[in-house]
Amino acid sequence: LKEKCQMTDGEWEERQKTRQLEMEAVSKALAVLSGDDAHDLFTKTFNPAFVQVQSGAEMSSRRTEAARVLELSAKKFHSSYLSALATKVKLDAFERVKKAIDDLILQLGNEKAAEIKHKDFC
Repeated sequence: LKEKCQMTDGEWEERQKTRQLEMEAVSKALAVLSGDDAHDLFTKTFNPAFVQVQSGAEMSSRRTEAARVLELSAKKFHSSYLSALATKVKLDAFERVKKAIDDLILQLGNEKAAEIKHKDFC
């Protein structure tokens, strides 16, 4: 029993270290994606000519209308920020990535809690 508990303790410590490294990496990735540098880079390199105008799935009418208003305002005021925002409203691509990262962080937290509970039991 002592051997099994020692082995379990060793495995638990290793998983804790790995999990901590995973959480740090995910947090860094999220910080990079949502940071000012990423936004500035996107704004500098944004070229609306390469944006997909339509997709197979229809956007909601509110989203379409909001994107249209933002595009018109961006053209009127020559604002790259409004143009980027209009594109974000249309595509909303990074929101899915951010949500996946947030879900992963939550899952890792749940696994950590389960392992702590199991370790306490042992």
